[in-house]
Amino acid sequence: MDFASVLARIKEASPKHRLDIGDPDLPPPPEFVEALRRVGDFRYGPAEGLPEFREAVASLFGVEPSEVAAVAGGRHGLAALMWAFRRRRLLTPSPYYPGYFEIAEVFGLRLGLVETDGGWMPSFTERGVYVVNYPNNPTGVVLPRGKVRELVDVAEFVISDEIYRDIVFGEFTSPMELSSSVAVVYSFSKVLSVPGLRVGAVVAPRELIKEVVKFNKATVNVPPTPVQRAIASVADILPRRRAEVSEAYRRRAELAASLLKLEFVRPGGAFYVFPRVGDDVRCFETALATGVSLLPGSLYGDPRHVRLALVEDEERLKEAFTAVNKACGDLR
Repeated sequence: MDFASVLARIKEASPKHRLDIGDPDLPPPPEFVEALRRVGDFRYGPAEGLPEFREAVASLFGVEPSEVAAVAGGRHGLAALMWAFRRRRLLTPSPYYPGYFEIAEVFGLRLGLVETDGGWMPSFTERGVYVVNYPNNPTGVVLPRGKVRELVDVAEFVISDEIYRDIVFGEFTSPMELSSSVAVVYSFSKVLSVPGLRVGAVVAPRELIKEVVKFNKATVNVPPTPVQRAIASVADILPRRRAEVSEAYRRRAELAASLLKLEFVRPGGAFYVFPRVGDDVRCFETALATGVSLLPGSLYGDPRHVRLALVEDEERLKEAFTAVNKACGDLR
């Protein structure tokens, strides 16, 4: 099954509980909504992003504004960086975010897989440009600092997809903390619960930022300026917002650990669990018949598992977990 057919099945079934797509259900912060409402300037901006937006992101990451480029959402930033490294050997751990392979297919790139152990820990031994995603989608795993050190020591360069860096339940180490040969892809979609606004940033060495800006000019030209202006005006709320969303999703992950009768590695961040079910398609169809949509693990490279997005409130999740237990509990 591919994503299109899976989503078509879900639309046809119209389930009560949508635990498939990682579309945050927490409301956006009111300060941001108000800032967006007040924006009155809808003109073009520079391809690298508005100065105030770049300064705000630079302050968040402790870098210079010249090391930041605005992009039209995280995937756009990933595409820009994979294009920039199109002549290098690209590697990514499995299970993987399928968007990487969609980008690779468009550009005619080969993307090699790095296997992981039972705790979803990869062994970084091969030289190349790594595309990594931590906190991880689909598993929620966060790499310990020692494993991040192993990564940066072996990698030629690291493209670090940190879309979920604001949703962590413990320690998180970005590869950027340990090496200068790193580009971080960041998005405001998950932390602000505004995925439809499509705004993010690439934080990278200046020469690579120039390549991202070239990619912007060839594609979107200018990432959405009203959203950049709104974010720049309320960037000071992000530390508080990170704490709020991390706590909300941590409680949901704990609820999953206590109620789901399926085996999974406890997440260290993001808002997913990736339970083992044996037959992902059968679990998907059986759960759908009971009113819960989830995603087959084969979409992420592992048909033994399914992914559940914890994007409903706790009472609704309790009901959904009961249905998933009944549908998939005997498939292990």
